[in-house]
Amino acid sequence: MPATHTVIIHGWSDCSESFVALKKFMEGSGVANVGTIFYADYESREDNLTFDDVVDGLNDEFIKQGFIDKGGQPLVNLNVVVHSTGGLVIRHWISRYYLDSKASRDLCPVKRIIMLAPANFGSPLAHRGKSFLGSLFKGRWKIGDLLEVGRQLLDGLELGSPYQWHLAHLDLLSGLEPYSAERIQVTILVGAKDYDGARGWINKPGTDGTVVIAGTSLNALKLTLDCTKGKGEGDTYTPYEWSAEDPVDEYAWAVLPGLDHGGIVDSAATKGTLAADMLLEALSCKTPAAFKTLCTRAEKITVDTYAQTQKPRFQQFAVRAVDDQGNPILDFTLEFFILKASKSTNGIARDSKLSDAEQDFSDEAQKLLLGEVHTHSQDPSHRRLLVDTGKLKSLLSNAATLLAEPVTLSMRVYVPRIDGGISYAVDQLQNVVLHHTGAKTNAPAFLFENTTTLLEIQVNRVNTFVTVGKTPRKH
Repeated sequence: MPATHTVIIHGWSDCSESFVALKKFMEGSGVANVGTIFYADYESREDNLTFDDVVDGLNDEFIKQGFIDKGGQPLVNLNVVVHSTGGLVIRHWISRYYLDSKASRDLCPVKRIIMLAPANFGSPLAHRGKSFLGSLFKGRWKIGDLLEVGRQLLDGLELGSPYQWHLAHLDLLSGLEPYSAERIQVTILVGAKDYDGARGWINKPGTDGTVVIAGTSLNALKLTLDCTKGKGEGDTYTPYEWSAEDPVDEYAWAVLPGLDHGGIVDSAATKGTLAADMLLEALSCKTPAAFKTLCTRAEKITVDTYAQTQKPRFQQFAVRAVDDQGNPILDFTLEFFILKASKSTNGIARDSKLSDAEQDFSDEAQKLLLGEVHTHSQDPSHRRLLVDTGKLKSLLSNAATLLAEPVTLSMRVYVPRIDGGISYAVDQLQNVVLHHTGAKTNAPAFLFENTTTLLEIQVNRVNTFVTVGKTPRKH
């Protein structure tokens, strides 16, 4: 039986010194000993450091420490405890070195991951960290590296980043199912509390002060709206088709009351707390059945936390727009509408003229769906939306009652013309039905609280600059 070692990986602008108490707690609790707990450090505020650099260096260190051989074969079993950005680091390392195939997946030495408030789908503070104030308060005070903040890592941490999108496709949407009771057991703990006091000015909706609570979960459904080919004719014509990828990965996810982003680390290192209890149970699961029991307990804790705190539950959308050749669409606009369902056929609202009541409800839907939109600073083809699902469902229900019939939530996709000869075929994409309060639609189920939904919109790019004919063309 291989030995089991434990590795602690910190987050952005932090270091292993912050986790000394956690190490001592694990040693004192008997789940590890002084000789088998290791700290993994990386200089997260170095501007030139990338996530690729971090995982490459981590792999070299794992070889040096005797965790794996030079070919990646496991020499020990690994438990990994991560905080914040550390969640992305360990997922990236597993994806890069062990997710080429099911055979390579089964060689991975990691058996358990305990994620404390992980930034699996970003943080609203990341783009602030790249600002002047971010440099001033979080930057390095070192000659030669003055005010560096780790810009490349922050690009990846930013809401709706291409990095998070790509990583989700490597592990969560790969079909390899690395995270399960039988393979890598992942336990995610996140607090439900905002920052207090002076730090409260940075609080954003749906966060623990730093990371988006819904974005800590690995339940990342992907929906694709393919608008590059239509089907049917006349009134039956539908200019798009939907597809969905729903990962079946299995993990424990618990939202804990009274803890913010930093407090969850301290709590996990304190005997008798719920966070510490969950940490020890996660590290001690020796069978798939034991882990499934932990998953059930985590689910109940989450339900109890929301009942106790009355906090709203959010759904995060990572939206990406591409053309029919997969190239990014950097400039696009989404609008949302609530209409009587009788105005829709085959997933399209054919009559888009709004009554006064429909306009009022649509205005409210716009606020709910676009109130927390973020466009990625380096790649504006990626956007992030944060939606209070409870409020949106209540709005749709109220609209159906007032309008005296079921209603639809629809989306308008608009992409401006590039120039006189290059444009996007969006004429038929003005009212794509996303949700119907009274019946199933062409679209997959759209609203899921406490999740991140990846939404890819594919739009046909057309031009008039290419022709084929029998007569020559003059310049």
